[in-house]
Amino acid sequence: MPQTYPTIQSAIDAAAAGDTVLVAAGTYNETIDFRSKAVTVESESGAAATTINGNGVEAVVRMFVNVGEIPVLRGFTVRNGGASGSTDGAIDTSGGPALIEQNTITDNRSCGEGAINASFSAATIRDNLIVGNSQDWCSGGVGGAGVSIVGAGTVQLRNNMITGNTHGSGAGGVALFAAGTPTIDGNVIKDNVGWIGGGMSLVNQSDATITNNIIAGNRGAQGGGMYVSVPLGVRGPLVYNNTVAANQANNGLAAYATGFYAQTAFVNNILAGDGTAAVFECDGSYDPTLPIIRFNDVYNRGTGPAYAGSCPDQTGANGNISADPLFVDAAGGDFHIGLGPAVDAGTNADAPTIDIDGDARPIDGNGDGVATVDIGADEKLPGDADTVPPTITCAASPNTLWPPDHTLRAIAVDISARDNSGSVTVTLVSVVSNQADKGLGADDVLADIQGWATGTDDRSGQLRAERYQRQRVYTLTYEAADPAGNTATCQTTVTVPMKR
Repeated sequence: MPQTYPTIQSAIDAAAAGDTVLVAAGTYNETIDFRSKAVTVESESGAAATTINGNGVEAVVRMFVNVGEIPVLRGFTVRNGGASGSTDGAIDTSGGPALIEQNTITDNRSCGEGAINASFSAATIRDNLIVGNSQDWCSGGVGGAGVSIVGAGTVQLRNNMITGNTHGSGAGGVALFAAGTPTIDGNVIKDNVGWIGGGMSLVNQSDATITNNIIAGNRGAQGGGMYVSVPLGVRGPLVYNNTVAANQANNGLAAYATGFYAQTAFVNNILAGDGTAAVFECDGSYDPTLPIIRFNDVYNRGTGPAYAGSCPDQTGANGNISADPLFVDAAGGDFHIGLGPAVDAGTNADAPTIDIDGDARPIDGNGDGVATVDIGADEKLPGDADTVPPTITCAASPNTLWPPDHTLRAIAVDISARDNSGSVTVTLVSVVSNQADKGLGADDVLADIQGWATGTDDRSGQLRAERYQRQRVYTLTYEAADPAGNTATCQTTVTVPMKR
């Protein structure tokens, strides 16, 4: 179609179970309902060339599924869903195992739920781009402007890009509300804005398995990355091998947990932030028992603590660390890890067998002969080329010599050098002056630079407080090198001024 049928809906109406409705490229201004049929609706040319435009009247696609049947929606841009005040967004599905894949879901509005709303569902939602959807015309609701999973089910949310979605009351990216036992795996959930859970929220009995996700750059009031609320008598989520970083919140930059979370597990995760709030905050108002917190890297680059609330600092206990994870390029959105503290620092027990890129786990990433899972969503491969240079800063003390009385003064250099490998070598390259060592007047004293051993990690020596007719500047140059041969340099100066 459209050669045979004028609309997608008319083709669905004519189809029988097991049929495929193959849709030519173009824009289709309609809403469609699968009518509980196990049919495949697929575009010929992919999402970039084939759009279903819902005209802002209701959900663009409805998939109410009988148990054991698998209707499929594949390869469309689904946009402009949701009427004023309606809970509908782009796609509503409930019941059996619908398959929603390789679509772009964008520019949809809903009141309470998300652009994709899976209710009491066994749907698989994978390999979609879910971008630029929002709550509109109301407040409240479940949340999850990108995806809402509501009611006991077994939804599989895998390998999606969920970005730039906004919800004023709930989660910006993904909301789970009494969601049963869903699996959230391999997704990139980034740059979403919400209230509870900028990236993701889990409320009521949502015993999800959450693995291999990158949750980054999201904003929320509580839980910039994740908000977890566990009711009495249930397990709560299992959160394994995720990277939750660079999120913003008033409470819990990476994660905020509340309720009865004694069986909720956070294992092998990078939880990193940069701010005055804590990275991981627990609300012990309901139950002072801690969640299971093991083999995580919980790190705050800012002035705030790693942990807060009823969760005391877990650094050094149960395999937990607090160290800069040394992402390849966090500023550029690359949250893969370099050869740093997260490599081979996790536990293999119950860890996923692949990482977010599909690489096998565990791998011996640090070359010690033991294959141990890395912390976070990424498993560093031992053959990954290291092209990132180390960083180095240096500062001489004192940096001014006065009075210029021709005496030798002791100088010490403070150096900070680091590398994503965790190993860096510092070398003094040179100590030079902008004035000659001799022939500068009757009072000139020789040997102005003494006690410095170039080619070594020498951080102290002597410089003469002497100058002739103009300011003298001594320049000390240091080099940092990593095991891969990448280098960086720093310079620091000591001045003998003309005037104090």
